[in-house]
Amino acid sequence: MQLGIWVGIVVSAILSFVIAGFFNQPLHWYLFILILFIGFFTHTVILILQTPDENE
Repeated sequence: MQLGIWVGIVVSAILSFVIAGFFNQPLHWYLFILILFIGFFTHTVILILQTPDENE
């Protein structure tokens, strides 16, 4: 995995918390972790779909 993708996922999670704080939305630590897990899961699915098919 590329380091830039990991950094992008973490930065987007931090940015979402900054924006939520700006609009006075409730912030909980588990939401931050959930955002990170969803980002990493989505990236993992994308990596799996990009792998070449073994049957070809």
